[in-house]
Amino acid sequence: MNFRISLFLLLILGLTFSAKGQNQEATINEQIKNERDAQLKDLNDKLKTNEELISKLTEKLAATDSKTATDKEKIKDLETLQLALDDRLRILEETPKTKINLNGQLAFTELLSIQRDIQPVDLFLTSQTFFTQLGNIGKIQQYNGFNAWKAEYDKWYKKQGQEDPLINVLNTSINLISTASSAVPLYGTMVNTAISGVSSLVTTMGKKEKDLYERTPQMLLLLNVTSQFEQQKSIIDHEWTLINKELEQLQKENTELLQEQMSYYGISMERYESRYLKATLDSDREAFKNECRKIISDKLSGLDKNPSSKGKWLGQVETYMYKVQSLRLRFGQLTTRMMANIEQYENLISVYSDATQFPAEFTSKINSLNSPLNSLKNKFYSSFNPARYIEDSAVMYIERN
Repeated sequence: MNFRISLFLLLILGLTFSAKGQNQEATINEQIKNERDAQLKDLNDKLKTNEELISKLTEKLAATDSKTATDKEKIKDLETLQLALDDRLRILEETPKTKINLNGQLAFTELLSIQRDIQPVDLFLTSQTFFTQLGNIGKIQQYNGFNAWKAEYDKWYKKQGQEDPLINVLNTSINLISTASSAVPLYGTMVNTAISGVSSLVTTMGKKEKDLYERTPQMLLLLNVTSQFEQQKSIIDHEWTLINKELEQLQKENTELLQEQMSYYGISMERYESRYLKATLDSDREAFKNECRKIISDKLSGLDKNPSSKGKWLGQVETYMYKVQSLRLRFGQLTTRMMANIEQYENLISVYSDATQFPAEFTSKINSLNSPLNSLKNKFYSSFNPARYIEDSAVMYIERN
C-alpha cells in the first residue's frame, strides 16, 4: 500500500539512522565529546589548584604576625590572592561556556545525522518487496481456487440466475469482490453478503450443478480466511498510518530546526546541499561536519566577545540542544513502534501459515512472505537501534551547571 511505502521512503530520505551511519557518526560525535570532557577536566583541575592556592593564601594572611610581617609582604600576598580570585572567576565563567559551545556543536552534528541518506535503495526496495506481496494476499482474483469457482458460477448465472433480483444482488457483490479487492480491503458488508448469499444459493440448488457445488466449499473457506486475514492486517496497517503522520511532523520540525540553526550560525544552505546531502563519500560528509564545527565555535566565540550578545547566546544554544534531543528521542520512540509493528506482521503470518487449517493456495502465499519479511527485519535491525537511540538522547548533553 502507498502509505507504507511512503513511510519507508520518508525514513530513508529524511530520517534514516543506520548502523553504518552510527559508526560513522561516532567519529565526529565522540571527537566532540572527548574534546568537551578533556577541556572540562582541564578546567576542573585548574579550579582545584586555584582553590588550594586561595585557601593557602587566606590561611597565611590570617596567621601573619603584624609585628614581623612587612607591609610589602602583606601587599604581595593580597595581590596574589586577588589574582587567584580573578582566575577563579574566569574559570567559573569559562566552564559553562565550554559546555554549551561543544554541546551546541554536538547538537548540530546530531541534527545532520537525522538528515543523512545512508542505504536508501536497499531499505526502500526491501520494504517495497514485502509490502507488495503482503498486499497481494487480499486480492481474491489472484487465487486459482476463486477463479475456477467463478467460471462455473458465471456459466450458471448466464443460464439461470439473471431473472432473479436477489441473485442479481449477489452477483453484484461477487463481481465487486473479484474486481475491487485489488484496491479495497477484502472485508466488511460486501464480503459478508457474498458469503451468505453463495451459501444459500448452493444449498438451494443442491447437486444439480455438480462442478459449482463441489467447488463452493473450498471457495468459501478461501474467501473467509482471506477476509479474516485482511481484517486483522488492517489493525496493524492503521498503526503504520499513525506512525507515518508523526514522522511527517517530525520531518517538518527537523527541517525547520536545521534551517534555523544554519541561519543562526551562518552555515551556507548551498554548501550543506552540495557538500553533505549530495555527497557520495563518508569522508566528504565528515569534512563538512568538521567545517560546521569550526563555524559554530567561531560564531559563538564572536557572540561572547560582543557586549550586546555576551551571555545571551548560552540560552539560545541550549534551546537548540534540547530541541535536537527531543527530535532524537521521538524518532527513537517511533522506530520502536515500527519494530513492534514488524513483529505484529510476523505473528500474523505465523498464525495463518498452517496448511492443515487453511487452503493450500492461501498458505502458500502466506509462507512466501517469510523471505521478504526476514530481509526487511534484517535491514531494519541493521539500520536502526531504537533502544540505543533513546538512551543516547537521554545522556547526550552535560548540564551547564
